[in-house]
Amino acid sequence: MIKDVLLTGIFVNDQEVALDFYTNKLGLELIQDEPYGEDTRWITVSPGGSRIMIALEKAERDYEKAQVGRSEGRPVLVLSADDIHAAYELLRERGMRFLEEPVRYPWGGIGARFLDQDGSPIFLQQESGEQ
Repeated sequence: MIKDVLLTGIFVNDQEVALDFYTNKLGLELIQDEPYGEDTRWITVSPGGSRIMIALEKAERDYEKAQVGRSEGRPVLVLSADDIHAAYELLRERGMRFLEEPVRYPWGGIGARFLDQDGSPIFLQQESGEQ
């Protein structure tokens, strides 16, 4: 049956700005960047060593534009780190807009939310049992 998630997407206002954010600031790897229709590209990025790809999709239709930066606090991505405190410091130095410092959550994980280039929240977590 189903055994993995290989691709997910995020709607963005400007693909070039998003690509810069996700690769240069967040540190993800560029997997693919190809023309895809008029004035848009098929851009995928991925955490190093991960099989999952994230498509940076240009928001073109009204319902897509309505989703950019307006998730009502729900993260558009949940990313994991081996050392949340080191990742937090590095990403802050790169200009990441964190909404809080790393905090321990009731389920045992440690995490912190930050905003992408369009104001969409991303949750960075470290699993329980680590540090």
